[in-house]
Parts: sequence; structure tokens; C-alpha cells
Amino acid sequence: MRKNFYINWLRNITAACLAMMIFTTSSMIALAATEKKSLMGEITVSGQTTNGTAPFVLLNGENAFTGRTFFSNGTITTSENVTSTVKLGKAGYVSLSPNTTLTLSFDEKTISGTLVAGDAKVFNAEGVDVNILNLNNTAVVPVSKAQDDDKGGVFGNSAVGPVLVFAGIVAAAVILVVVNRNDNNNLVVSPVR
Repeated sequence: MRKNFYINWLRNITAACLAMMIFTTSSMIALAATEKKSLMGEITVSGQTTNGTAPFVLLNGENAFTGRTFFSNGTITTSENVTSTVKLGKAGYVSLSPNTTLTLSFDEKTISGTLVAGDAKVFNAEGVDVNILNLNNTAVVPVSKAQDDDKGGVFGNSAVGPVLVFAGIVAAAVILVVVNRNDNNNLVVSPVR
């Protein structure tokens, strides 16, 4: 009786984990597959902070770490020894040096904004116009994606989604094997007379 309780409990946990995995991966696929009118970007942060914590940038005044979503019309600020890249999907990406503040807007055809302080490089896709000015109304010169030496690498597509799906499948398989294994140690055989 006690063995059945544990098997049922493990099956329920397995079902809940599988449901969570399906929900998580399907929402990632749905977000990646659909083209939305309100475009989103993704922030990548690198460098080191003075107190040894994970590097972050300020996004509209709040701490933002790698993986944070960036919406158009946002202001991003890097601190000393911290750099950041804002990936803008098919439009390109913007790379920010330390001690930089940039207000950034974008859509499918335009990357624009105001560079308040510091340095930024814009890597735009073909056909995407760039209009980023500093406070002196001097334009930031874009670099086309074809001129970028870093083909893929940090700026390529993220492999987190497929890795999570694979890990979930492996975990589900291990749990199913454990749940369905035969436990011959407790088997009682009655002799036939």
C-alpha cells in the first residue's frame, strides 16, 4: 500500500513537471515564432562591478541583468567597467561602452535615439535606417551587420530554449524509468501445490 502511495505521488509530480515544461517551451516558441507589432529587444550585460556582484545596467532607472527584455523608447545606462548590448532582432543591435547613457527607440525599419553620455556602436541590418544623435546633434555612425567581425558568437541566436527542452525530456525519461521499474526484491511467490 505504501509503495502505491509513493508511485502515485511520483506520477503526479512527473505530470506536473511535464505540464510545466510544455507550458514554458510552448510560450517560448510562440513568442519567437510570431511577429509582433510592438517589437522587443534583449539586453546582454558583461564586465564586472566594484563589489563583485553580477554586472547589470540601469534600464529606465531599474537594475537589469543579461536576458532582460528591452522595449522601444527605453533608456539604458552602463556603469564603469560594464558594457552592454541591446539585441533588436532582425533590425540589428546596439553595443554600449562603459559610462554610457542611451535613450533608444526602434521598429522594423529604424533605430533611433539620443546618446546622452559615452559611446555606442549601432550594427544595423540592411535596409534599417539609423538616427542616433548625441547632445551636440552629432550622429552616431552605424556599422552594418555585414561589416561586423563577430558573426554569431555572443550576438547570435540563443540556445537556451532548445537546451531547456532537451533537459526536460531527459528528466521526464529518467523519472518514467524510475517509476515504472520492477521492484523484484519485495515479490512474494507462493508455491503451487
